[in-house]
Amino acid sequence: MKALFSLVFSLVSLATFAQEKPLDSLVNEYASQEGLITTYWHPEKSKLLLAVNDSLLGKPLLMVTRYVSLPANYSAYRNAGSKTAESVISFEREANKIVLKQLSYVNLAEEGDPIAQSVVQNNLAPILSVFEKMNSEKQIALFDATDFFSKDSPGFNAVGETEKKNFKIGSIDSKRSFINEVRSFPLNTEITHTLTYPIAAAPRSNRSETFSFKLNHSIIALPEHPMPTRKVDHRVGWFSLEQYNYSSEALKSDNYRIATRWRLEPKDKEAYARGVLSEPIKPIVFYIDPATPLKWRPYFKKGIEDWNRPFEKAGFKNAIIAKDPPTKEEDPEFSPEDVRYSVVRYVASTTRNATGPSVKDPRTGEIIESDVIWYHNHLRSYRNRYLLETGAANEKARSLNTPEEEIGEMMRRVIAHEVGHALGLPHNMKASSAYPVDSLRSASFTQKWELPPPLWIMRATITSLSPATRGSVLCAKWGPMTTTPSNGGTVTSRRSKMNKNG
Repeated sequence: MKALFSLVFSLVSLATFAQEKPLDSLVNEYASQEGLITTYWHPEKSKLLLAVNDSLLGKPLLMVTRYVSLPANYSAYRNAGSKTAESVISFEREANKIVLKQLSYVNLAEEGDPIAQSVVQNNLAPILSVFEKMNSEKQIALFDATDFFSKDSPGFNAVGETEKKNFKIGSIDSKRSFINEVRSFPLNTEITHTLTYPIAAAPRSNRSETFSFKLNHSIIALPEHPMPTRKVDHRVGWFSLEQYNYSSEALKSDNYRIATRWRLEPKDKEAYARGVLSEPIKPIVFYIDPATPLKWRPYFKKGIEDWNRPFEKAGFKNAIIAKDPPTKEEDPEFSPEDVRYSVVRYVASTTRNATGPSVKDPRTGEIIESDVIWYHNHLRSYRNRYLLETGAANEKARSLNTPEEEIGEMMRRVIAHEVGHALGLPHNMKASSAYPVDSLRSASFTQKWELPPPLWIMRATITSLSPATRGSVLCAKWGPMTTTPSNGGTVTSRRSKMNKNG
């Protein structure tokens, strides 16, 4: 019996080894790109192979999925550039398989604390996919990812549950779904694919009874040296992430929130400590969407760089930079969907709004990237508000043909507002009560102190309550509550002693 078992085991081992071949023999017809994940792409066969080195196994990677393009009349707040999913993943090896897992950093314990074992056991990472290792080399694993990136696989969220129900979206049509493009760089890998679905309750303008979506997946290496966390002070509003620390001495898990913020560190730390303004090692850069009309671009750039004023309160100069979209010659790698580039997106949509979402490292709250979104029809919103809210004291507003410069200035303030969200600042409605109402009617007061107290109370014009307020500030500007919070939102802070974590 023992001899029979040994024979069977040997045959199985030989069969497994026979299936695994040297990597080079499996990819000689593929176009390869070395990078974070080495890719092998065969456009004619629409086949994608990925190779993961052992050094990458087990490391946390951020995967961000965004729409590149999508159907008309699909959803008011889903557009080109919208994020459908953001999660931390890792590749792990199990025998001759590569397992793709989704990681979480909500429940934590100190390294070396025995309870850390229980935290791991009671927070099992979900498995997104399992791939068969194809090659015989031990230090690198080659696997076929074609099927995974040809579907709405777990973690993509290409079609939301609400839209699936409203449009009666069916199962994906594999014959009309395919991988479009693959690119790999030292710190990230980009995969673009198209997914097509039949729909039973199509919008009136859709005669094909079909929805097709083009999506991009950015897989990016998280920082090797995580940024120090900063617990949220409830007295100053910050977007935040929730965490539970089971190593707490509070006789229970310690529930707290960490601020989401950009990593700004001074080039000259000694000068910074003396109170001298310093440029950051790595400034925050926002690119203007190539789709942005030329006449509005100067106002967008001013709205972005207006944030240099509050950052000076935190000790930084030239902390935030606005750039025009680069040409192919200037930067052949540029793509608005690439998570390495923060972009102010200009969206052709009937939606009247603007948003400022961001991508975060869930371990620390570090903001990795942001795509501010401006919807085209929002222009009309501010034409109307300008007329209704300032017309009593502003002759320029008493017309449906608002001067372009006035529209531009309102756009500038809205962009600055949304960039504020992208920097980690939520709405601050309470601070709008900081000024007495009679002061709002004083031209000398509003010229000196500017309005409103915080820029992010959702206002680009100032309502004038009386025709007598001529000379008052009528377009939102930078009040004191806009410049104050930024002082606590940098990695290096002159006030860092307030929090031992930085």
